[in-house]
Order: sequence, then C-alpha cells, then structure tokens
Amino acid sequence: MALGIPAAAPTAAALPAPTAAVRPAAEARVQHPAAPPTAPPAAPAPEGPSEPSEGPTEPPENPTRVWTRIQVPHLSLPRSGRAVAVDPMIEFYDGAKSLPGPREVRLVIDTSGLKGIATVKVTDDLCTAEGPVVTCGFGKYLREPEKPISVTAVEGVAAGTSGTIRYEVTGKRLTGARTTSRVSIGTPELEVARLPDKEGLKSGQDIGIPVVLRNTGDRVTERVAVRVEGDGGVRLAQRHRNCRYRQGVQGDQIAAATCYFDRPVAPDETVALASPLPGSLTDDAFHTQVTYSAEAVPGDQDTTAGGTSGHGPELALVPARGQGTGFAAERLVRFVAKNSADIRAIGDTLKPGKKGTTRELTFGLHNEGPALLNRPLREPAVYVEVTLPKGVVASTVRVDEEPDEDADGNCFTYEDGKRKPFEPGHRRYLCPDAGVEEPGSGQSYLFEVRYSEDVSGAEGTVRVRSGDTDRPGDGGFDLNDPDPSNDEASIVVGKKTTDARPMAEAGAGVLPWIAAAAAALLGVGAVTFALVRRRAE
Repeated sequence: MALGIPAAAPTAAALPAPTAAVRPAAEARVQHPAAPPTAPPAAPAPEGPSEPSEGPTEPPENPTRVWTRIQVPHLSLPRSGRAVAVDPMIEFYDGAKSLPGPREVRLVIDTSGLKGIATVKVTDDLCTAEGPVVTCGFGKYLREPEKPISVTAVEGVAAGTSGTIRYEVTGKRLTGARTTSRVSIGTPELEVARLPDKEGLKSGQDIGIPVVLRNTGDRVTERVAVRVEGDGGVRLAQRHRNCRYRQGVQGDQIAAATCYFDRPVAPDETVALASPLPGSLTDDAFHTQVTYSAEAVPGDQDTTAGGTSGHGPELALVPARGQGTGFAAERLVRFVAKNSADIRAIGDTLKPGKKGTTRELTFGLHNEGPALLNRPLREPAVYVEVTLPKGVVASTVRVDEEPDEDADGNCFTYEDGKRKPFEPGHRRYLCPDAGVEEPGSGQSYLFEVRYSEDVSGAEGTVRVRSGDTDRPGDGGFDLNDPDPSNDEASIVVGKKTTDARPMAEAGAGVLPWIAAAAAALLGVGAVTFALVRRRAE
C-alpha cells in the first residue's frame, strides 16, 4: 500500500533501530578471509543498543560489540511514473573475535523527506508502515528485507527536484548505524547495444568487450559506470586505472570490472568505449558469456570501493553517433571455444535382499575435463538418466548440495520419454546437474530404494547426456565429449561394479550464529560475519 506523507517528519534519532540481513546461502558466493592475529579476549558484548553512527565509517580495530554499517545509493526517479526499488546494504563486522550475534535488529526507513515529490510503497512482508516511517524486522538467520520499499515520482514534479530518505539500523549487541540518501526526479537512462556472439575461438585467446551505450532518459549524466562480468572461462586484464577489477561469480580469476567515466552523456546521445575492454579466455574455457550494462551514477558517488584499480591509462568514452543496435538495460555476449568435456557416469553396487528391503543408492557424474562446463542462463549442462535394476524402485531422492549448490535439488520421474515431478515407485528417473561443472568436480544423487521383489542379481544403468534434449526447441548443450565409452555405468545388485567411484569431496564453513546462511567479504579487514548480498538481477 502506498504511504501518505504528513507534513511533520520524525527525526532520525527517534527511530527504532534498522535491520541487518543475511541472504540465503544458495544465492551468494561464500568467501572466508583469513583471521587476523589473535586479539586479547573481549569484554562481554553489551546487550542494549548504543548511539548509532552516521553514514559509512571504517570499523574499529578492536570492537567490543558488532560494528554496523548501512549504505544506500542515491536514486534518480524517472518522470514516467515507473517505480524504483530501494535496496539498503547493511554490513556487520566483529574483528574476527566471534562476538555474540546481533539480536532484535530493526531497519527503520523515514520517507517524510519525499512529501510532494514521490510516493512510497512497502514491497517486503518483513516491513510495515506507519505514516511515512517504514519499520522492518529480519527473518530467520537474520534474513534481511529484500528491496523493502519502492518509490515513484509524483506526476508533474519538475526534473531536478530532490528529497531525502533516512535509514537507521538498531538492535542489541551491535553499534547501530544511520545514513541518508538523496532521491531526485528525472533521470538519465543508459542502455547498451547488442554484441554478436563469437564461436570457434581457442582457449587462452584474447577477447574484447566493445560496449556502446545510449542515454534514453531525460537528463544529462553526471557520471557513467559501465559494468562487465564474465562467467567461468573469462579473465579480464587489469589495464585501466579508472576501472575497478574483482573476481567473477565463477572461478578465482579477475572476471568483473566497473569502469567510471566523468563525462556527461546527453539525452539521445550515443557513446562507446574508446577501445574494447580487454580480456581473454582461460585454458578450460568452452561455452561462456559476459554480461554487461551501463548506469548513470551521481557525481559524488565513491568510485574507490569494491575491487582493485587497473594499472594502465584511463579508458575513455567517445562519440558513437549512429552505432549500435538492440539497445537494452543489460546485454550478454557468448563466447565458444574449441574445447571438450569428458563426462563420466558413476554407478553403484547394492546388496541382495528380500522383498521390502530398503537400501541407499548413490550415483552421479564426474567432469574429467579438460573444459569447464558453463551453460548460459544456468540451465542444466548435463543430465543423469538412471534406470534401476529390475525389482528395485525409488522411494526418496536427495541431491548432494556440494560441490554444486546450484543443482536443482530433485530428479524427475522419466517414462516414455516424458518427465514429470518425482514420484516414488518407479525405475526410471532423470536428474539435472547444475549449469556449471568444473573440471575435476562432479555431482552425486542419493536415492533410498525399495526392493519390490526378492533381488539377488540384477543390473541397471546410469547414463549421462547433454541437457534438455527432450524439450521441444532445445537442441541440448554441446559437450564435444572425447570419450563416449564412459557415458554409461552400471547399478549392480549382488556383485561389485567396476565403474563405481567416490564423489568429489567438498566442505563448507558456516558462521556460528548464521548456521544456515553464508558470509560475504566486507572488504575492510578481517571479517567473521557480514551481510550476504544477492546477485545482481
């Protein structure tokens, strides 16, 4: 429901404490920084709230309670009336001292500064509104509200008009934090042109991302940010000092960059990178892609955070009138290298048993390399088609979430070439792998099976195959498998099968008070826990 904005605005000091939140582990890449030298034992953390700090600050060297920071970018609202989501970033830090976790955390958003400028709508069930003040709690495992509010420009407000939103985080066992963000009416809107996909490349080959962008909004930009992120198989060169480089979503190589340009781009103007953003394919590259976009950012936005700057000359934006087609807010370009991935099927052996006997069956696949499997759009790259031995039916299924936490988590009943949701009591199933499978890694599937008759000697099969060949319009995913002989393995009752082998081991650390969530690196020293952010959508 939209909020009314009264004339009187409560002060930030009167607000309850804002919230901190942790995103589900499946949505974030966990990074575990090394702990600093051991510090003297800390005094017990005070239970009550302390005075919140104002704005982004640096954490103390020896905190006695969890330090908190909240950051919110300035917003430009389009005059078209399109709603824009607000997504505060809340971070926690305890100096690697394992201080007690925060309790009763709250996020309070005071929107009274938008009276007559923009309307506000609550967009998360963790939040409630009372007049212009929105108060948000946190879910289980400190799950924060996701984009708690959206704001929409009031019709007829002149471009350039601005207001403010105030935010505050409070709670027990933490310092609390405050910040203010500016909301202005009228906005530059940047879109990027489509780039052609490239095939027939060599692993290790140089590539470039020649971004062309256009301002489709109604205001001149103050500053432009061009963002590029490669999937596994892409490595960016740290060449330009006005770009910030960091690790990509897949792999540990530098595959993401944000480049800042203090060049105004007028409405309807088209510009391009003076030279393509340079990079290369890795040795294990096969099917991969790069996602790129451009954004207008305020001139006073900090451009020194997040990643490491390049070492070479500045990259510039140059006029590109008439260039580019297929403009959109975000684009991706695909690269395909001449490579191959040998996928081995993994079987298992079951002991004989009488009718009604239950057993545990483990089967799966393993990527023998040399290529990284990385299917665009995260569709399953590979499926395992399993046919259980005669007299054996499945009761339940569980997918091992390690090492591929992005695996679907289930298998399909598969009969007559058709798949449907998992049902017990069948012999044939189709199990999807994750969209990414690194060389040397694999995926295991665990069935509890039941003997529908006495079984002492029977054999079934495990067969790996390219993804989605049974769906109309999908030609599957090219593996270029160099050794088809290991694409099938046996499930044997009564004798040991030679093609059964252990699944790849994997381990995952979790924080003591966020046991079901993940930790993200804050980037301000040793961190033992921090807000887990979602991937950019």
